[in-house]
Amino acid sequence: MHYIGMDVHSKVTMICILNEHGRVVKERKIPGSLREVVEVLRRLRKELGGSIKVCYEASCGCGFVHDELVKLGLQVQVAHPGKLRLIFRSKRKNDRVDARKLAT
Repeated sequence: MHYIGMDVHSKVTMICILNEHGRVVKERKIPGSLREVVEVLRRLRKELGGSIKVCYEASCGCGFVHDELVKLGLQVQVAHPGKLRLIFRSKRKNDRVDARKLAT
């Protein structure tokens, strides 16, 4: 099992991949559109194998990303921005940290 947290933006997305023990396997910045994010996750699915759960914060375009990732056979959780207190209360706030917290 792998867990992927994504901090999604229109032009760049940060992802963090954790293994079943909660250890960081990979962190990566994906430049480009949401279609590019889906393509990268398609390749990662083949690379990682096994079950993969993805979590990201709801935003513009989140429906497209959700539908495309489900088609790939990934388990997807879209988080409500107002309920992500662990991210918003953090003093260390950046895309990498947010992606890691979403993976957790």
